[in-house]
Amino acid sequence: MPMRPTRLAGGFAKGALVLCVVIAGLCPRSACAAPINDNQDSFNSYVMTAPLSQYPSLKLVKTWSAEMVKEVGFYENPGEAVMVNGVSLTGIRYRFADQRLESIYATYEGRENRDRLMRWLEEQYGKLAPVERRIVNQVEWRGDRMVITLDFDIYTKRGSLWFISPELNHLLNDSSASLPN
Repeated sequence: MPMRPTRLAGGFAKGALVLCVVIAGLCPRSACAAPINDNQDSFNSYVMTAPLSQYPSLKLVKTWSAEMVKEVGFYENPGEAVMVNGVSLTGIRYRFADQRLESIYATYEGRENRDRLMRWLEEQYGKLAPVERRIVNQVEWRGDRMVITLDFDIYTKRGSLWFISPELNHLLNDSSASLPN
């Protein structure tokens, strides 16, 4: 006669599943993010909140106004080639809010490149929690002076890497016109 799982074992498995779902739901994205040391606020020699005048090679792409910020501008560095842990970053844009560096945005292609970037980010900025490492679409590192977001779209096989100043980003998010038309 084959052994049947007892009601107790079945109930335990269901209870464990429910508990996992509840814990995952209670863990907000920012609480699960890896912490960044307070002294880390730069990427590739670009320092968050630094004045635009420190980067004379940047060229203006687009500018606009927002409620809380007089001038928001997208800049790029023509001919700039950034390679991180063997991954070529493309489409790099630098966003300035009132002439201060608010964020750096870059794109990449391929799941294997996402994994290489994640390893490099963990070496530079801190290890992710095991639960966070399993999330494919987006992982985050948070500090008082910088937030890093690495995301990946499994359908297009493309991802982006953001380095953001929380202070300046907050001003842009409070503005109703934080993005250009």
